[in-house]
Amino acid sequence: MALTEREQAQSTTAPPRQPWRTALGIAAVTVVGTAAGILRQGGAGALNTIWAEDGQIFLTQAVDKGVGAFTTSYAGYYHLVARIVAGIAAVLPASWAAATLALGAALVTTLFAVAVYRLSAEYLPSQLARVLVAAPVALLPMSQGDVLNSPANLHWTGLYLLFWLLVSRPPTMTGKVLACAGIVLVAGSDILTAIYVPLAAFVIWFHRDRYAVVKAVAFAVPFGLQVLGLLTGQSEREGLEPDPVLGVKGYVFRAVPNAFFGERWVGTQVTTRSLIFTGLALLVLAAVLLLAWRGFTTARWWFALAAAVHSVGLYVLPVTLSGIATPRYNVAPALLLLVAVVSLLLPHETGEGTPLAVFALLFAVVLVVNFRVDNARADGPAWDDGLESARVACEQRPGGTVEIETPPLAPPGWHVILPCDHVDRN
Repeated sequence: MALTEREQAQSTTAPPRQPWRTALGIAAVTVVGTAAGILRQGGAGALNTIWAEDGQIFLTQAVDKGVGAFTTSYAGYYHLVARIVAGIAAVLPASWAAATLALGAALVTTLFAVAVYRLSAEYLPSQLARVLVAAPVALLPMSQGDVLNSPANLHWTGLYLLFWLLVSRPPTMTGKVLACAGIVLVAGSDILTAIYVPLAAFVIWFHRDRYAVVKAVAFAVPFGLQVLGLLTGQSEREGLEPDPVLGVKGYVFRAVPNAFFGERWVGTQVTTRSLIFTGLALLVLAAVLLLAWRGFTTARWWFALAAAVHSVGLYVLPVTLSGIATPRYNVAPALLLLVAVVSLLLPHETGEGTPLAVFALLFAVVLVVNFRVDNARADGPAWDDGLESARVACEQRPGGTVEIETPPLAPPGWHVILPCDHVDRN
């Protein structure tokens, strides 16, 4: 991306960066972000609970199948990142499983946020703007019931990161390699990356260089494997009830208000209160568009449009296909809508950035209010209690398998199934 005259002047006068300071800063942010993610979970706590699919699908299969779990699909696609985290938990003692899964998810989520902050500098010269599009990844103000500290749900924030990985061009070789690795991980974790096929093709056409081709290959290979799994019957998704009307309605009445006000205020169902916040969100959008159109900001219209289009697509596609508007479908669309808004509120080169600062203040309040929201995971059961019961059962039936109940407790219920030799491992 071409530099402005001001940026060129700054680049010639700014002192050289010290890599060790950058690395130290990233490490500090990663530690703080990971800790914050763990602390957001109330009740029994993230380190002593295993959520739904994290245990019954990913941990159970990692222990049972080992490396073979990576070629096992779930819900119609492969989950590369979740399999890696579960694979690490499977080789450690069973007593470490809950903490490993939660810490792994919190760490990956924080690294996603750090990556967004670094990659967004190419398009968002304002540091405040970059914080606004990165911080919500680690401090997600919505869908805490599913996504928080859950390896099975890392692909939702991953879908947001993929937008930045595709449009950005890191200046260093290390950055390029890490970006391509990130593309492989995300595309290998969700078939909804199909939304980005046109963007990946545009990247090749626009740049026409080696890095663009390598990036496209990093996207195409794992995505092709996802499609191949469906075509060969290795991956199946049952119970689909297509509903395009729900997809459009859900975006307006769920994703949009959650993007601006979070789950605590908006809620998870469409109610009178949520409709009020929908109206407020639409007013905020109208105000942003007016400010940008009247020239009070340095709006990047085309970039905002790209983010908005992918925001709509990433919500409408899964909801239309499944006929279900579950809260986790809000994540990537809401974050991309936030990118569109921030792209229209960029300050002028004079440094005047009142609209962006006001929006940042509003959103900071939203992040604080939604830092900890009650969810079913808080009710347990605790992993160490279930593991202790499993050990007693294994003493009575050595060599067998045991089921350990995990949250949520609502029907049909979730369980981790482990062999006794793994339960007794120290």
